[in-house]
Amino acid sequence: MDTLQLILLSVVQGLTEFLPVSSSAHLVLLSEFLGEEDQGIIFDVGVHFGTLMAALVYFRSDLKKMIINLGSHKFLSKENNLTANLIIAVIPILLLGFLLRDFVNLNLRNSEVIAYATIIFGILLYTAQLRKGKEDLDSVNLKQALIIGLFQCLALIPGTSRSGITITAGLFLGLSATAASRFSFLLAIPTIGAIALAELIRVSFIDITDNGAELSIALIISFLVAYISIDMFLKLIDRIGFTPFVIYRLLLGGWLLMYWT
Repeated sequence: MDTLQLILLSVVQGLTEFLPVSSSAHLVLLSEFLGEEDQGIIFDVGVHFGTLMAALVYFRSDLKKMIINLGSHKFLSKENNLTANLIIAVIPILLLGFLLRDFVNLNLRNSEVIAYATIIFGILLYTAQLRKGKEDLDSVNLKQALIIGLFQCLALIPGTSRSGITITAGLFLGLSATAASRFSFLLAIPTIGAIALAELIRVSFIDITDNGAELSIALIISFLVAYISIDMFLKLIDRIGFTPFVIYRLLLGGWLLMYWT
């Protein structure tokens, strides 16, 4: 992979990982357009650790509070409500992702699936925002967390968007736009962390040292772009809503159906 392509793909990953537009879809489509079907495991490791670090740094205060509460309160106390909810929510994707990963890679990573998923789940997001919920993160219970986690499994379908489908679930459950987005982004930490760890296990130390420059570029760029993306999204979402993202998804899906399928 040449440097320009590496930079471009890293920017796309960092920008779309936390926006409700599907990072996997954009990477698949951009790779097809550039004639590079597989970015390689080093790139995947770099961008996943980059976006993971962006979430860890951005939500460091929340995470510090969660860790302190774990050490000073019973696990199922209200002080540990968010921690317990995140653990429950991440379990379905860990199990289903492990079982279906090969099937998804072989059968679903194509422009037709991406087109329909982009449109269908975009409409679902628009429908969910009509709910106009007002609940905050403290109101989420274990049952609701599990529902969000089950919705997250739909993100295995390229074009769905992990953040988009979990935000959609949160909105349907009555959360405000900001609360649904924050829960989605916090849930990304264990989800992306598991993906990054699984990828890292597949990489040898020699591969890392031989491709250190590529790994560093992918990690740094995806980290910076993802951090800015999270910050801007959370600051603006209450004012702009999700309609701009829905319109983008409909236009992208329609274009794919007309020219790429």
